[in-house]
Order: sequence, then structure tokens, then C-alpha cells
Amino acid sequence: MVLTPEEKIIKEFLIKCAITKKIVTYQNLSTVANLGLDMSLSKDRNTIGELLCNISRQEHKDGRPILSALVITANKKSQGDGFYKLCEELGYGEWQQLKQNEKFSKERIDECYEFYSKLKK
Repeated sequence: MVLTPEEKIIKEFLIKCAITKKIVTYQNLSTVANLGLDMSLSKDRNTIGELLCNISRQEHKDGRPILSALVITANKKSQGDGFYKLCEELGYGEWQQLKQNEKFSKERIDECYEFYSKLKK
């Protein structure tokens, strides 16, 4: 699978977040990547979710951490349901149980930090 130009921009930004050990909200990610999406709109949440899923599927396939773990909702300060559904698709377990397990989310974030901090120059 080849990433779209938008997906490449998002991936590069999320790698920078991982290197600097930061997380980002969905809306801030949309702004930084010039996606022009409004996270109050369901269709825009679906759009950013698909972009993140495509990136994370590719990263997982290539043996790298799931970068979408670094993207959280502004109000709940956690990943959206799509993140957990993707994790279920990738074999981590049932998505609703994963969502209830705070340790699971933290482990995915820490995997990104650990993997990409090795690339820090």
C-alpha cells in the first residue's frame, strides 16, 4: 500500500510527536496537516480516522508501532473508538475491552516513544 500525500504529511508529523514524546488532538492534527477538517462533524472525524487507520495498518505491517496511538480526542483525552477497532483488526483483542484498559493505550503510546526516540538526532 502506498500512502497518499496527506497520509505522508500526517505520518511525518506523528513521527516528530513520537520523537519529542508528545501527543496531539485530532483537531490539531487536522490543522497542522492542512486537512481543513472539523472534528465536530461526523464525516470529518471519519475522514481523519481513515487516514490514521491507513497509516497505522502500514506501520503495523512493517513492524513499527501504531502511530495513531498518539492522537487523542480534545474532550476525553483518549483515543477514539476507531483506534481501538483498528487494534482489534490488528489482533490485539476485542476493541471494547481494549478501550477500558488504560494500560493498553499507554503501552501503545510508549511503544511509539521508544521506537522513534532512537531516531532522534
